[in-house]
Order: sequence, then C-alpha cells, then structure tokens
Amino acid sequence: MSETGLEGPAISARFERGRLRVGIRPLFLEALGVFTVIALILGIAAPTAALQVGSDWRFIAVALFVYLGMSALATSGLRVHPHKRFGAANMITSFRAGLTALVAASLIEAEQLGVGGDEAFTWALTGIVLLSLALDGVDGYAARKTGTSSDFGARFDMEVDAFLVLTLSCLAFASGKAEIFVILLGAMRYLYLALHALLPKLPGDLAPSYVRKAICVFQVAALCLIMTPVVMPPLSNWIALLALVLLLGSFGHDLYRQVSRYGQRKADPR
Repeated sequence: MSETGLEGPAISARFERGRLRVGIRPLFLEALGVFTVIALILGIAAPTAALQVGSDWRFIAVALFVYLGMSALATSGLRVHPHKRFGAANMITSFRAGLTALVAASLIEAEQLGVGGDEAFTWALTGIVLLSLALDGVDGYAARKTGTSSDFGARFDMEVDAFLVLTLSCLAFASGKAEIFVILLGAMRYLYLALHALLPKLPGDLAPSYVRKAICVFQVAALCLIMTPVVMPPLSNWIALLALVLLLGSFGHDLYRQVSRYGQRKADPR
C-alpha cells in the first residue's frame, strides 16, 4: 500500500519575520502522549508485579527499558505514517507493547516458571500473554473500522508480535521448560531478516499462505502452552521441538522459493 500524507521530520522550523518558529506535528504529540501514559501505567504495574513475586528493582528497570525502547523505535517510524492521527489501533498496539515489556521483565524471575516454581505468577504471566494475543486481533479490526490502516501500523504490530515470541522463547529456555534450541522459535525471523540484509537482491515479498499462518499460530500456541504450570519437561521440550520443526520447514520452503526466483531473474534479466 502506497503511503501519502505526513512525511519528514517531526519538528519543522522556519524563520518568519525574523523570529524562529518551531511547529510540532499533532501526530507526534499524540503518539508521545500515548507512550507516556502507558509508561506511567507500566511504572505502577511493574512494581506491583515485582512485589507479588518477591523480585527487586531489576524487574521494574527491565520492563521500563524494554517499553521505552519499543516506543522510541515506533516514534522513529512515524515519519512515514500517512494519517494525521496516531489512531486507536496504534494505541492498542502500544498497550500490547507494554504487556510485552512485562513479559520480558519476567526473565528476571524465570526460575519461578519452571518445575516447583510459583504457579500464581506463571498463570498471571500466561494471562498477560493471552490478553496481548487477544488484542492482536482487535487493533487490526480497529484500523479497518476507522479507516486508519497503514504500513506503519502493520509493521508496528508485527514487531511487537515478533518480540513477544522471542521473549517467550527465551523464557521457555531460562525456566528449564525446553532446551536452548527453543530460542530459535523467536530468533528465526530475525535471522531471516539478517539474511535478506546480507543479500539485498534476494526477493523479499511472499505470497499469502494459509499454511504459513497456521504454523505461526501453532508456534505461539505452543509457547503459551509450554509456559503454563500444567506442562512440564519432557513434554514441554517435545512441544517446542515439534514447533521448531514446522517453523524450519516453513522458513525453508519460503527461502527456497525466493532463491529460485532470484536465480530465474539472473538467468533472464528482462
């Protein structure tokens, strides 16, 4: 989808009658306001969660650091946002980023998610993940309903999803629920992007695939199931291994098709 509308830096300055005027676009003010409000909510929720699990200041620091980092990256991408308003959909995605930050902070107390750990904490974490996944469908619906769909919003949503999956993969390993290979479930996408960065001429577009979507859903479902107190090793390890085999097959198939297309283009430069 081509993007039009607001482009360029967030702050524009110009001289008028010898005076410097600086105009800050409402889009950026609205986005910063949303990020600030959610950061304040996170600043209240993180200490409460830390007290519940007997954690220390590191839990709060990680949650805020991760969220502020995600907010900064999102803000940097607003220059290509085609709408004048930040929009309800992006507000929901921002809230999901806050939930993801809480999940990331749980790495500090990963041992409580394993065998003999704190079941209340584990179920609470599972609830946060399920809430984030449920809202994943809501933000897309809100964007379509309000006519504010954009490449920026789709990318913002995708990056939050990807980081959530990476965090869950790390939690599965750190809690002892699965072997180190489980981290590949979350890292696979980033390795795929790195490969395309090294080979920029490799085709990057993919045709829609229900199989690919189904495998992605299974990947997330498997990680959520692994994190629950009712699934323990070795079952959790086998679930992670099955998810990884399916994901490797999906990525391998897509990469094979892209390499084949690249070879055809080189053979026929027309």
